[in-house]
Amino acid sequence: MEFLRNQGLEVADIVADTPPRVDDGRMTWASTWYLRSWLGHRKTLPKARKLFDAFGPDLVVCDEEFTGVSVAGERKLKRAFISDELELGFARGWLARKIEGRVYRWYRQLQDSVDLLIIPDLGVDAGNRRFVGPIAREASADPSETRTKHGLPSEGQMVLLSLSGSGLGDYLIPRTVDAMRDARMTGSFLVITGNRGKKVNSAGVHDLGVVDDNQNLVACADLVVSSAGKSTIDEAGAAGTPIVVVPIKNHAEQERNAAALGYSPGDLDRLGQLIREKVGRRGAKVTSAGAEKASELILSLA
Repeated sequence: MEFLRNQGLEVADIVADTPPRVDDGRMTWASTWYLRSWLGHRKTLPKARKLFDAFGPDLVVCDEEFTGVSVAGERKLKRAFISDELELGFARGWLARKIEGRVYRWYRQLQDSVDLLIIPDLGVDAGNRRFVGPIAREASADPSETRTKHGLPSEGQMVLLSLSGSGLGDYLIPRTVDAMRDARMTGSFLVITGNRGKKVNSAGVHDLGVVDDNQNLVACADLVVSSAGKSTIDEAGAAGTPIVVVPIKNHAEQERNAAALGYSPGDLDRLGQLIREKVGRRGAKVTSAGAEKASELILSLA
């Protein structure tokens, strides 16, 4: 929300939803998460309908937020849905799996019903599904400018802990601070972004909170550490920045993203070793016109 407001856009903060419960890097109680999400969806629907009455849209674009796309379906409006999470798989116990089965049937029907399903990944188009490749913001400043803007040291290896801002990755903060200490890399420092909790006050740590140019910090870092959210992974790939991801255990989407890079939840216990191995090992930049392709597809519906 802060990011959009900082861009001068009008934002209506109406969505009532809660992230899944995470205890020390492990997602728990998937069944209650599904229930809370459904209740939040029901609570948000009347507010969304009022917004539609006020703005009278002709085309609705949603990014893994179901209320807007549901109301648009009620009103027979054109709908574009953007998602890289087409499968579920969060449930572990029998009750959670039973609930997830019903949720998944509803979710598949929603996917099939929209006019355009945009997937920011590589794949083969079929039906209403369009694969556009990774969507990542390009760096808008060089490394020296970025370090100066954020008051960071001009020299030394920079490790960036990039959090999503949802609170899901907060367990990584103390573990990464400890891992940096264990890695004993002379002259290196840790930068934290996305932390909405209490600021970290420790030697060699720069906690910037929520920033609006995280892609620039990703681009100038010598290593990114993150939970396995696709946005950070794609921004690191676009910049050629090495990345270590530690997915939340039992979080199906994150575990799938991490496995594609060769990581797993167990890597949390060897984070210091991974930081030493990966820091500074830049790769080739991955170019993608995902954002341009997605915008062209959306405009084609108008």
